[in-house]
Amino acid sequence: MPEYKNPPPRVLRPRVELPTLEEAVTAAQCMSDSPEQQAELAAQLMGVTVAEVVPLIRKAAHRTTVMTPNRSVVVVRRPSRTFSPRLAEAMRR
Repeated sequence: MPEYKNPPPRVLRPRVELPTLEEAVTAAQCMSDSPEQQAELAAQLMGVTVAEVVPLIRKAAHRTTVMTPNRSVVVVRRPSRTFSPRLAEAMRR
């Protein structure tokens, strides 16, 4: 009988993606309502100057959010069909 060896363990490397300036702007918008404070927060988060962040803050401020009305959910209940027809007939007798 052949002897089986355990394969060597695979090395899994997580992918590292650095945060973007747009993500920092979004985070700053969630923390503050003032555009000046948002620019300062985003600049501090990314380690860049406020002048680099201000155009992105202005661009992001013009985005509008679309509010949709709540949708109603209708649940239709149907009888369970756990019994076979023959078994149900036998139980009625």
